[in-house]
Amino acid sequence: MDQGTPIFNYSVAFDTANSGTLFYEEYPGSINDMSQLTCMIDKAYGYGYQNLGFILDRGYFSRKNLGYIERHGYSYLIMIKGMKDFIRGIVLKNQWTFEGKRIHYIDRYDVYGTSVECVLFEGDEKKKHVHLYYSDSRAYGEKQEIKARIRRGQRRGCD
Repeated sequence: MDQGTPIFNYSVAFDTANSGTLFYEEYPGSINDMSQLTCMIDKAYGYGYQNLGFILDRGYFSRKNLGYIERHGYSYLIMIKGMKDFIRGIVLKNQWTFEGKRIHYIDRYDVYGTSVECVLFEGDEKKKHVHLYYSDSRAYGEKQEIKARIRRGQRRGCD
């Protein structure tokens, strides 16, 4: 819901070893995540920072962005929508190999997880680590929602 207030985004470089902010930058909300990332990387590189890692939301995901990060020698952690074809293929290939297995349970987050190494983009030589997670409670909730929609549809005579 648009409340008429300005939208802005922040990029923050934080030093986890010394618990301090290295630098930050404010961007207008109208600038897309793709161009923000190159600005942030260029700034970090210009300051001479090494051994940096970026934690990014899925708006930053692109072959171009990942390559730009890697060319500057930085690491990253980025979320990818599970419905993208290549990720869907990785998920389906690994489905039922870790879910429900105690060795893969992450108690802190109440999920099961595993990591696989694979090539993300055709033509890439370097493999990436892809982390997969499964939540029993989320799956149960989604299943209950589907059942409720089916029941609502049947009451309306839409079976």
